[in-house]
Amino acid sequence: MPDVDPRKDPRFRSFRAAAYGIHVLVSTIFSLWLIVNVSLSVGALTPEKLPHATGDQVLSFRACVDGAQKLWTDLENQRETLVHNAPARSVDQQWMRFRTGWLARLREHESRCPERPELRTLVQRLEQVQDLYTIHAVQYAGEVGGAVDALQDAFDAARRSADSATGP
Repeated sequence: MPDVDPRKDPRFRSFRAAAYGIHVLVSTIFSLWLIVNVSLSVGALTPEKLPHATGDQVLSFRACVDGAQKLWTDLENQRETLVHNAPARSVDQQWMRFRTGWLARLREHESRCPERPELRTLVQRLEQVQDLYTIHAVQYAGEVGGAVDALQDAFDAARRSADSATGP
């Protein structure tokens, strides 16, 4: 009597095929759902580029550079504020709210500037730094945030203990 693997019993071949088919179908639907939702989320957080302004709405080259400098200053100030004043675990959420508004201001400013290679490079560099700051905020909140918040709590507890202690 030959040993037959019960997992490959020919009577259940159609059931195995149906199970594999259902598995592939459910996995495909879930993957497509995930891809669509991530794409929509990223799209909602990234304002589209606006068409270039014409006529009196176009800023001078100098005004465009000054506006880009102000956007850089706002970006840097917000990064410093979040790192020093916000709970570390929530830095990523606060940064993403700031980022969306900041990108909208950048897009509006960019649309009012003349099309010149220097300005295009400047805007690309601003976006690159902003992308790196976004990565930093997410990593800081997720990987370091808990430790930083725990350290701040330990400092607060030590200060309270020192304040309540009597004597030298």
